[in-house]
Amino acid sequence: MPFSQSVVTRRILLIDDDVELAQMLREYLEPNQCLLTLAHTGAQGLALLARDDYDLVLLDLMLPDGSGLDLLKHYRVRSRRPVIMFTAHGGETDRVLGLEFGADDYLAKPFSPRELKARITAVMRRFEEVPDTGKPCLSLGPISLDPATGLVRLGAEEIPLTGAEQRVLEILMRAPGQVIAREQIGMYALGRRPERYDRSIDTHISTLRKKLRLDHTSGTLSIRNLRGLGYVLAGAD
Repeated sequence: MPFSQSVVTRRILLIDDDVELAQMLREYLEPNQCLLTLAHTGAQGLALLARDDYDLVLLDLMLPDGSGLDLLKHYRVRSRRPVIMFTAHGGETDRVLGLEFGADDYLAKPFSPRELKARITAVMRRFEEVPDTGKPCLSLGPISLDPATGLVRLGAEEIPLTGAEQRVLEILMRAPGQVIAREQIGMYALGRRPERYDRSIDTHISTLRKKLRLDHTSGTLSIRNLRGLGYVLAGAD
């Protein structure tokens, strides 16, 4: 089924050197209110990103002129818009690195166009939600978060987070000291339940720990993993 007719057409940049895959995805996605622009090298992708804003970027890890990770790092300096990364089948290290470098989600090749469409819908739904300006700012220890703008501060320092990272932090901050299941975090941050061997949520948590220096600041706050239960944001014992 195509996306609802009430949904605005999404402008998507696909950066992948697989010409056949790119054409197949264009044929599948464009009738579903996605307008695809294609780039087959990192240089082409960077040039397009420099002169235009896209709603979403689809980025392959392996490009003929360099690594997709380097392109992702460059893009994250100027934009928080969603990025879904394509990685080689079975390359867990590559997938984890992609998330740590700022990807919102990933897909291992080969994948079906239908699965990609579902991931796009889920990621964009989270990114496009109208902020509730009535939500009060959240504050816990040195960390503050404004849900309406996504602005996160560690003391006086502004900490840039991706949309997925911000939502993971938000759900933990709304219930400090309470264990939040991985499935609940996945639905709130990514719009889907993590699969059995899916490391997306765990990697976003790891990145938050690094960015917010939760493992290195006097121990005032920590994000703890309770195996088999989920994660909890709490003060140190």
